[in-house]
Amino acid sequence: KLENASYNLDSFNSQLHWVGKEISTKTHTGSLTIKNGKINIDADGLINGMAEIDMTSINVTDLKDNAKSYLEGHLRSPDFFHVELYPTAFITFKSENNNIINNTINLSGQLTIKDISHPIHFAAVIISTEPILKAKANLSFDRTKYNIRFRSGKFFENLGDQLILDQIDVDVVLVTKQSF
Repeated sequence: KLENASYNLDSFNSQLHWVGKEISTKTHTGSLTIKNGKINIDADGLINGMAEIDMTSINVTDLKDNAKSYLEGHLRSPDFFHVELYPTAFITFKSENNNIINNTINLSGQLTIKDISHPIHFAAVIISTEPILKAKANLSFDRTKYNIRFRSGKFFENLGDQLILDQIDVDVVLVTKQSF
């Protein structure tokens, strides 16, 4: 069971990496900055928390030079995340119980992108609790639920090898410092 405490996100040491795939097996990878967040653990060991993601920080890590700049610009555009209008995404999460098995706890919450929220469920692995709380999680979401339809097979026909898969995979490492 986790100890009763409150933690603030260490945005410098926390990481968010994403993977997007096309049907042609072409894969793009990148990162985003987690601006801030907090995790609270109550006396029963139950977790609730939130993280704020800076969507203007979209970084493509598998390309260089003009190709990198072009894809970053396209991902920031209205075709995808429309970061000028929606510069921040949010995730809130909580544990259903305080069962930690093999350092893993199941969480549920809400993912908000482009001011659209949907439930999300994922498992987090607790890496350490002293002197910092550090955890990692892998989660996936369907981009079309957040009105990101560009080259989606659900909305467009005859895309062939131009089809972009709807599932986006995200790996997150949250590093926090206890707040007093």
